[in-house]
Amino acid sequence: MLPTEEALISFFEQVAMKNEALLAKLKLEQCFEVDTERWQFTLPNLHSFLQNQDDAFYCIDYTAFRKILFNCPIHQTVKSHGAVINISDNQAKVDKSHYALVWNT
Repeated sequence: MLPTEEALISFFEQVAMKNEALLAKLKLEQCFEVDTERWQFTLPNLHSFLQNQDDAFYCIDYTAFRKILFNCPIHQTVKSHGAVINISDNQAKVDKSHYALVWNT
């Protein structure tokens, strides 16, 4: 597994586990919505956030990021921690739609 894939899986795992420090960072970002039930994001905003937070993403352009994201077992990872990822606002384009990681517990 590539370092970017490992970093992405780890990131989503931490969000799914409600890591307080990470959720605090996400709440500070105006482009994200975080409440007690879910974290809502767009893919371009997630890419930008990760580029600023993790060196593994610093040199990864958006197209490569999206490819890595769609090929990682993120759904299985978050599901194992009691969460799911869904489309919360479908805009008929991947880059415009909003997604949500929803905590089941």
